Amino acid sequence: MSWEHVALLLGLFGVPVLLLSLGHRLRRRPAVWRRVFWGGVIGHSFALLALMIVTMVPPVLWEGGIRARDVAVHWMLAVGAVVGGAIGAALAGRRQEP
Repeated sequence: MSWEHVALLLGLFGVPVLLLSLGHRLRRRPAVWRRVFWGGVIGHSFALLALMIVTMVPPVLWEGGIRARDVAVHWMLAVGAVVGGAIGAALAGRRQEP
């Protein structure tokens, strides 16, 4: 099994399980974890949409070029969730005034 297959399985199954465990009792978690959760969900969702578009491109257009399609298909879900979570953690939280 190559690293690309591991990344695909991690993106398909590992990331949703991690987000599910992170989303458990989300209201009781600190604000930074809530932002990481929602950033990961949004990043994974956008990566899933981009993955669907990439997989619909005919393989003839990708023949003989670099392995961009393989990298996009295998790594997009895992990287999208990580980038979304990192952006969510980096965003400043809203301050609620009493």
